[in-house]
Amino acid sequence: MRIFDSSVGSDDYVIYNEDCLQTSKRLAASTIDLIYVDPPFFTGRLYDVNGFGFSDKWIDTEEYLNWIRPRLAAFKRLLKLTGSVYIHCDWHISHYLKVLADSIFGRSNFLNEIVWKRQSAHNDVQQGSRHFGRIHDTILVYRRSANYIWNQLYTEYESQYLERTYRYVETGTNRKYALGDLTGPGGIGKGNPLYDFLGVRRCWRYSRERMQELLDEGKIVSKKGRVPMLIRYLDEMKGKPLQDVWTDIKLEHYAKIKFPTQKPEVLLERIVSTSSNPQQMVYDPFAGSGTSGAACFGLSRKWIGSDISKKACELASARLEALGCKTRICSGNIDQSNQFSPHQRTG
Repeated sequence: MRIFDSSVGSDDYVIYNEDCLQTSKRLAASTIDLIYVDPPFFTGRLYDVNGFGFSDKWIDTEEYLNWIRPRLAAFKRLLKLTGSVYIHCDWHISHYLKVLADSIFGRSNFLNEIVWKRQSAHNDVQQGSRHFGRIHDTILVYRRSANYIWNQLYTEYESQYLERTYRYVETGTNRKYALGDLTGPGGIGKGNPLYDFLGVRRCWRYSRERMQELLDEGKIVSKKGRVPMLIRYLDEMKGKPLQDVWTDIKLEHYAKIKFPTQKPEVLLERIVSTSSNPQQMVYDPFAGSGTSGAACFGLSRKWIGSDISKKACELASARLEALGCKTRICSGNIDQSNQFSPHQRTG
């Protein structure tokens, strides 16, 4: 099945200079593995940075939701059953988008509300302000079905956790290790096997055969009359599974291409790595300066972008070409006379 229309080679990175709703109609159903959506945030502002800008002004909430609703529905049509969509927003509209996205993608397909702490302080809290500083964005994550792609990422352990947990040192090797519980949580009711092991009768996490293997491998410590414990070596641990509050991606991680509302490349690398595999297709309907495309190129993903701004498309193309990525711009029916196109997004 072809993803692109007949005028575009399937091996190219493609940027459509048009409204993403038009682009979504060009693309075949069930062909995209991951969609990253960075739409207007309903801020009520007119953005202008380095000659790139867009209007994020709306009559009311209803106008905004009526604008984004058909686009989210179109994105759902594009997703493979193994695909996911990430919807980037903030406090202005996130709660409305959550309800809308539930109705489109299905409440049971909601995975996470990611909190990204993008800065440590915000200048909207000044003398006389009567609210807390607004320093985070929200990213809503939905799967297309229960059979979705998921590559678990890990972060480094905190020093206090290491000191508290991996406090044992193996004699002779100096390997640090922790002791873990081998009993089965929930007991028989959760399907954990009940049997005697090293003189202790319990419901265990593993079968009798697996417990014996761990014992033979020297992975179990036991003292007479005490419950055996599992040895977990620090140098064998991948790290702490990534949680839904991201505080480790800072403003200095931005590329030096100052666009309104631009996101750090490392943020997109994290999303792309988690919810897609090499050679799979990622679509960014509000591509802006091409941050998601740069992340995809470095991670060996395929990529389609769209943006209503011709200048943004040209800059994104130049950025990707500088990385050695062959890129093609396909022009739609856009009135380029308006420098600040309504609801143009530059990410």
